[in-house]
Amino acid sequence: MNILLVYATNSGSTAAAAQLIADVLTAKGHIVSVKDAKIATPEEVTAAPFFILGSPSWDHDGLEGQPLPEMEEFITRCKDVQLNGKPCTVFGLGDSSYTYFCGAVTYLEAFIKRTGGTLTFPSLKVDGFYMKPEAGENVTKWANELAEKIK
Repeated sequence: MNILLVYATNSGSTAAAAQLIADVLTAKGHIVSVKDAKIATPEEVTAAPFFILGSPSWDHDGLEGQPLPEMEEFITRCKDVQLNGKPCTVFGLGDSSYTYFCGAVTYLEAFIKRTGGTLTFPSLKVDGFYMKPEAGENVTKWANELAEKIK
């Protein structure tokens, strides 16, 4: 299946997680286009048969657990996109010591629902990607399960 994976990253962790997901999906026979939210277009979202969104969570404008501004800008660019039941899923990186752990995931899920997409696979919330050895294992496990689900 052709998959578009759009991510935003601050320190590189979400980019690394996105690439790990893409590598697993590619190894399972899927074709994955990985795009930074800064350059991804609404047309790419519309054209992709399967859509994955990923962002870290951070404090922005006094609100905890928000996606990066680059992801918010991408979502604004896609305000007129109609996903028409397109299968989608979401992943996010965060720190479980915050009140709203991976709050960006909730934000991204709301965008998908608002534009008519279907969340066909449970979202992934990753705690401490570079600081916890099991975090990368959790991403790999999630990506393998996703690959099997969308065969």
